[in-house]
Amino acid sequence: MRRIGIGIIGCGNIARVHAQALKALEAEGECELVGCADIDPERAASLAREFGIPNHWGDARALIEHPGIEAISVCTNPPFHVPATMMATALGKHTIVEKPMTMDLAEADRVIEATRKADVRFGVIFMRRFWPAALRAYEAIKAGKIGRPISGDFMFKWYRDEAYYRDAPWRGTWAGENGAALVNQAVHGIDMYLWLMGAAGPLTSIYGKWANLTHPYIECEDTAVAALRWENGALGVVSVSTSTTPTLGSRISITGETGATVSVLEDPEGRMGENDIWTIPGEEAAAAAELARAREVKEELFSPFPNCHKWQLQDFLAAIRQHRDPLVTGEEGRRSIEFIAALRESTVTGAEVKLPLR
Repeated sequence: MRRIGIGIIGCGNIARVHAQALKALEAEGECELVGCADIDPERAASLAREFGIPNHWGDARALIEHPGIEAISVCTNPPFHVPATMMATALGKHTIVEKPMTMDLAEADRVIEATRKADVRFGVIFMRRFWPAALRAYEAIKAGKIGRPISGDFMFKWYRDEAYYRDAPWRGTWAGENGAALVNQAVHGIDMYLWLMGAAGPLTSIYGKWANLTHPYIECEDTAVAALRWENGALGVVSVSTSTTPTLGSRISITGETGATVSVLEDPEGRMGENDIWTIPGEEAAAAAELARAREVKEELFSPFPNCHKWQLQDFLAAIRQHRDPLVTGEEGRRSIEFIAALRESTVTGAEVKLPLR
């Protein structure tokens, strides 16, 4: 197996998860974690010391230009995802970025076009797709086990306090994040929801509202709702809140024309997802047994961090070696951005918004 030289750009908290995952893959012969970079050189040096990374820089370009680096993992806040990707693309190097890839659809289209033209791999981190429960639901829907999807619900009830936003002042601002609850927290569920509903065809319309109701110290949303329609006529409902304490978790449930429903639940936050609803005829008992087994597993063994990042980064490295798309491409990453943009447009206009947005 050819080892891929990779570097991390942005050395904050999420970079530690990437470093853990990449060091595990390095031990398995998949890659070599060559270096890390951050606008704060001491933060880069700290990450390098903690994980035994041989090189560190205070400049992303120096990392990207290093001859031993074939790919980068971008862990900065969102406004720097696309600039770093474009810099790497210009040198024929591959990129995977943390979510969201950007919050500007025109910028998303430019970076997708550029990476396609350069024939480099481009992926977006949505590691929850790699949960066994998520893959199980996706394959069941894809195989037609619930028939044509006719409805889907995404209910997201988490909590973020003032200390969370004070810890990183760019959070919850238009300039630093271009959003809050939708962009930072719920975007993982939005991505999975749209992915699982893919058998209904493209999403064709959104009517939604967002508001900031309990977080006066941030600029952006803590609450959002939406009603959706897909190409095949299926309908959906989304309800998002980061004002819910105690939290109620994040659940996606998809119902098909047969009447059967499958779900993916994350509760509490940070625990691997599970199929808490599974009514496909003939599979109920097996699903209940799997759910019981999963709930017996110790929490530390059932955490998605860094396991799911490892699985997604492993897929990204394999995509480079095999000259194929990663599971979550730039086009896939764009869908959640379009969803959020359409919901915001609907809030402003008070009208249903037709998709696709251009």
